[in-house]
Amino acid sequence: MAFLKFLISLVSIIDPIFAAILVATIVTSAKEVKKIAFKSSLTVLIASIVTIIAGDTLLKLLGVNIYSIKIFGGLILLHMAFQMLQAHPPKTKHTDREESATAEKDDISVIPIGIPILFGPGAFTALLIFKEEVHSLSGLFQLFLAVVISVFVIYFFILNSAWFSRRLGKTGIGVTVRIFGLFVGALGSQFIVDGIKHLWIQG
Repeated sequence: MAFLKFLISLVSIIDPIFAAILVATIVTSAKEVKKIAFKSSLTVLIASIVTIIAGDTLLKLLGVNIYSIKIFGGLILLHMAFQMLQAHPPKTKHTDREESATAEKDDISVIPIGIPILFGPGAFTALLIFKEEVHSLSGLFQLFLAVVISVFVIYFFILNSAWFSRRLGKTGIGVTVRIFGLFVGALGSQFIVDGIKHLWIQG
């Protein structure tokens, strides 16, 4: 169950469909799409591993309580979810300026596709929280496995971005984004409730 929670949450937050549609509208060369799929997926993998390994150390250095991160991260996810439920791409992932600059860049693999469109504040805070919830090697393995599978999902969607863009159409994309929004909203609500409950108990 923990593995499924990690996997569904990460895929929903990362939203590879939005990134794939964005790539499809900008890049026409199949060779270039393949390069973007590989490099952006690798970027997310590296960023995720660094967050899992060094995230708790960063929190200790900053003196930040994980439950405060849960509340703030939950608010970020709720903000994302409300926009996704309206079939809008979350503004926490990118700005209009970043989106317009994307079309002008020669290589969009790492920035902005890898970061922040795929691996944005939502994914970062979710991984921090998931790492703190893991209390065994088995749980840590499941988290890493969820990250790896999520990365393969990203690679698959971007590699086939042109096909998905044609098949889904505006209606299909809107429905998919709204479904992801429901998962993201539920996760954000859970983070906020857990964070407030533990801070209340601590006094």
